[in-house]
Amino acid sequence: MKIVFSIKALNHSGGTERVTAILSKELVERGHEVHVISFVGGDKEPFFEMDSRVTLHYLAPTKDRYPFPVRDIRRIVLMRKLYKQIAPDVILIVDAGRSFVNIPAAKGYKVITWEHFNVGVNWHLSHRLSRKIAAKFSDLIVTLTTPDAAAYKTQFGAKNTLCIYNPVTIDATEPSPMDKKTCVAIGRYAYQKNFIDLIRAWNLTQARKEGWTLRIIGAGEQKSMLEAEIAKLGLKASIELLPLQKDVVAQYKDASLYAMSSHFEGLPLVLIEAMAMGLPIVSYDCPTGPADVVLHEKTGLLVPHLQVEALAQALDKVMLNPDLRAQFHAESLKEVEKFSVKSIVDCWEKVFETL
Repeated sequence: MKIVFSIKALNHSGGTERVTAILSKELVERGHEVHVISFVGGDKEPFFEMDSRVTLHYLAPTKDRYPFPVRDIRRIVLMRKLYKQIAPDVILIVDAGRSFVNIPAAKGYKVITWEHFNVGVNWHLSHRLSRKIAAKFSDLIVTLTTPDAAAYKTQFGAKNTLCIYNPVTIDATEPSPMDKKTCVAIGRYAYQKNFIDLIRAWNLTQARKEGWTLRIIGAGEQKSMLEAEIAKLGLKASIELLPLQKDVVAQYKDASLYAMSSHFEGLPLVLIEAMAMGLPIVSYDCPTGPADVVLHEKTGLLVPHLQVEALAQALDKVMLNPDLRAQFHAESLKEVEKFSVKSIVDCWEKVFETL
């Protein structure tokens, strides 16, 4: 089967890019012909390693010099030419936010729109309209959570929706030994990730006074704000801000707890990775995703959204209780099987066959 992914930028470092790299690799392993079209990034290497058997196509360098709307018309024309050359059996649109380009370009082909975000969150002014276009003209909408699959029907009129989780995308054959007093959090230093709440919750914990450290790994526009908050609260001795890095496995192995304090998510890949590494999880029960990953009081703790004191109490409950951490560790390694690459790719192949 010929499968084409359409994505904004392979040189970006987010979950969509990582999962696209993994899924395309696994599909080519199973004998499919796989292509990936990236709108931009032609002058950069993909952030995540792409299988050499996957054919990459770029429409522009990192900075697309064409202004709107010439830029989008050009992209549609170029993609139409590529689709004519490739003759794909199915086109997999990564993210519904660019339907204005992707849907016209894919006219006449089988189309799946793969929604990676919480449908209640709009990244640009026309995002909601873009989702409506995807719902009307896609053969299938695939979401990462069941609430989002339902929302596509009720809010956008989609007739055919399905939830398929993202898979574990790291080598988790050697889980964390759980021997370090380290809590880790990974993500962009941005409003969505809400690390300011995590820092304030950390200030209320007892465990930080007993040798526990918090390591926040990422990059972004809020770095200075986070540094200022850490300094103001006198937490420099127990909180580290580290730059984004490709070898996240080493960071998980060096931790015994994962924390999330996001305002919102889609399906947080970092929680799946943390579970695969056997880390207990303490997370805000934000919309959407944490409740799809964390089994409350079995693999971790879900905390009422945006309640800083409750987050601090949950962190302490896990950090100060080695038996509870061991219990969550063991259960996480069992429950993560539903996110295995094999299970997820099996689901995708069934979808392709039934279109």
